[in-house]
Amino acid sequence: METILLIEDDRILASAEKKLLERKGFSVTVAETGEQGIELLEEGFSPDIILMDYNLGEGLDGVKTAEFIQMRWDIPIVYLSSSTDPEYLKKMEQSASYGFVLKSSSVEVLSLSIRMALRLHESQKKAAEKDRLYHQLYSTMHQGVLYYDESGKIIDANPAAVSILGLSRDQMNNLIELAPSWKAIKLDGSPLSEQDRPIQVTLSTGKAVTNFIMGIFREDLNQYRWISVDTIPLQESFAPYKVYSTLDDITDRIVMEKEMDNLFVQMHNGFALHEIIVNDQGNPIDYRFLKVNPAFEKLTGLSAQDIIGKRVLEVLPNTESYWIETYGKVALTGETITFQNYSAELKRYYEVSAYRPAPGQFAVIVSDVTDRKLAEVALQGAYEEKTTLLKELQHRVKNSFAMIESMVQLAADAYVSEDAAQALKEIQFRISAVSQLYSQLHQSSSFNVVDSYEYFNQLLESMTEFSPLILTTHIDALKIPVKIATSLGIMLTELVTNSLKYAYPKDSPGELIVTLTQNDTDLVLHVQDKGKGLPENFVIKNSSGLGLNLVNALAQQMKGSFSINGSNGTTSIIRIPKEVIESL
Repeated sequence: METILLIEDDRILASAEKKLLERKGFSVTVAETGEQGIELLEEGFSPDIILMDYNLGEGLDGVKTAEFIQMRWDIPIVYLSSSTDPEYLKKMEQSASYGFVLKSSSVEVLSLSIRMALRLHESQKKAAEKDRLYHQLYSTMHQGVLYYDESGKIIDANPAAVSILGLSRDQMNNLIELAPSWKAIKLDGSPLSEQDRPIQVTLSTGKAVTNFIMGIFREDLNQYRWISVDTIPLQESFAPYKVYSTLDDITDRIVMEKEMDNLFVQMHNGFALHEIIVNDQGNPIDYRFLKVNPAFEKLTGLSAQDIIGKRVLEVLPNTESYWIETYGKVALTGETITFQNYSAELKRYYEVSAYRPAPGQFAVIVSDVTDRKLAEVALQGAYEEKTTLLKELQHRVKNSFAMIESMVQLAADAYVSEDAAQALKEIQFRISAVSQLYSQLHQSSSFNVVDSYEYFNQLLESMTEFSPLILTTHIDALKIPVKIATSLGIMLTELVTNSLKYAYPKDSPGELIVTLTQNDTDLVLHVQDKGKGLPENFVIKNSSGLGLNLVNALAQQMKGSFSINGSNGTTSIIRIPKEVIESL
């Protein structure tokens, strides 16, 4: 139920009007003077509409009362009057009212006028709210907005436009859009003519311009700012505005794009962007060039103007299917790959990194590795040749040692003297130790390391083959540098020879234990027998024997140690620091 405040000084008429309106479904409260009506409002009474008699007697008249009310409350007011005096009507017309009804009108006319006033007031409230929201958006949006009249003069600008252009609203008022005094350039740096500026295009053609990029020189910043401009023509009903324009400051984006373009042009690696072409089954069958940089042109010998927009099988008809299949996998699955391959069409080796920047596309970063590949092939050939030569040299050295060993054996067999024969036998063992080493090198794939297990076991077996001694070994399978293995082989030969000669009576059985192990700090060679041991107070440096002094000298040469104990047999221990072995 709508509530009405009826301000009427005639009590009888007010009573009659009240009854008639209440019969129409309204709730009516009566005030006899303007002052009384204002007092009711101040006390909190909030009617939906006010019916205002124009002539209220000695106090405030209806127009004055209405003006006071409208300054404080948003309530629609309809004037009631029994007079149609032009002076009265003019005053009511100038007042912000929602209508005028003669008191002689029927209650139906009055009721209709009331409801029309209420609808008008509601519409105005909605429009005012929309206008408020519009102005809030207009004032706070990050995009600049400019309005122009039909001559291209700026009529209005929002705060963002003021900030983007670096001019106040007063400075822009009636300013011709981007006049020649405004230094404006195109994206390529060339001057932007007045007829090509977006507002002039829209004013002259009536068509919108979208995403027009231009540079405007800001005097206050002493630099160009890049702006994206949209211009849209307005209908005549929006006069005096004929065109409005939105502005976006895209300086940061343009600067970054220019830097990326410079990098794109200057980068040493080739770069190319493509789109994959598939058949009806979705299988890749070709690809199209979209963009390439100068380095790509230089690497491949293909000119951008000749290939952009074309398919690879148009440009290079003999392109191997491998390239299309590989790139298709990248474009369709998003998998990033790096590979090397040979292009028979271009007769070059390329290293390629491919990734997917967008569905159905792939980008490649290309390096020409032909020279490196050819160098690698040449180096591999040289390596294989040197390996073959080294193997041949090792074979010849092994044969030479075998021949010397045979000659020593013949010499030993020719001597009647047992001492001379024994001395030659010891020399033979030393030669055999080196010969066995080269035999191992010749048989292995390496030329600088030896398998300790195979080398030392074979060496021990050859030395003890015809001995009655029981040999027990524990040799770790280690990769030992040739220099270390050579010294260890000679040292082991000397120690085992001593055990064979002195530990046990001639041709009597005994036990010989040899171990080679490696711990966290040392490589340890351990040779032990259970024979008669060493003379009392034995000292290595005082020994006149060549063998033990040779062992001691070799151990010191490798920054290791040699110790020998003659109690309960003879135990010899050689320690070589692990760091010495790893440094070779």
